[in-house]
Amino acid sequence: MTHLWDTSGPCGVYRHQPDGMPEPVGRSVDDVVAELAGWSASAGLRADASALRAVLDHDRSAAWKPADDLLFDLVRGLGVARIGRTLPWAFPINRRPFTLITDFMGLAGRARSRAVYRQAEQEDGESPEPAQQWERAAIELEEKLWASLYRTDVDVVALARQVVEVQAAHDAASEDEAGRSAVDPDRLFESLYAGLVDGSLQPDDPEDSGRRWADERATAVR
Repeated sequence: MTHLWDTSGPCGVYRHQPDGMPEPVGRSVDDVVAELAGWSASAGLRADASALRAVLDHDRSAAWKPADDLLFDLVRGLGVARIGRTLPWAFPINRRPFTLITDFMGLAGRARSRAVYRQAEQEDGESPEPAQQWERAAIELEEKLWASLYRTDVDVVALARQVVEVQAAHDAASEDEAGRSAVDPDRLFESLYAGLVDGSLQPDDPEDSGRRWADERATAVR
């Protein structure tokens, strides 16, 4: 593995490599440019070595660019002649009720955190509480939501109802522990989905969208 943009060694801030993979090794810019050009040729493209070198040498350049621009420069340097606009989403995954699952602190993220804590307790010789049913359901639904994002035959109402069912299962487990009554999932669904339909629940913020940034950098269709 090679770290971009600085190819001289692993990133000093984050660990980008997948679990179980070694850290990126230090390599020369020329070596990485040659490998990238090889990838490009294998795809039937013609890389621009000077453009690739400019991207990889960016840290030593006086002309600073944000990472968004560098990524698009890299793709163009690989010989991609046109970068289209983002494909339309089948449903607003970044709005409620879907963010109940997909947010950083949504149910899927909480389920993974709970699994990490259970693993740590087990390694410490303790007996962790078993996973609750909503945890696996939340992780599986998150995977399903992302897999459905660009499909044309998505049943948005059914997906929204599944989100609410997982949320209701989570609430029921939490309320059972606290001795409170469970929330009616049908009532929860009606209140959340009505706001999704009329746009009042969580309207889109055009200034907070990675898709907007990508579309601004897309190559115009000729």
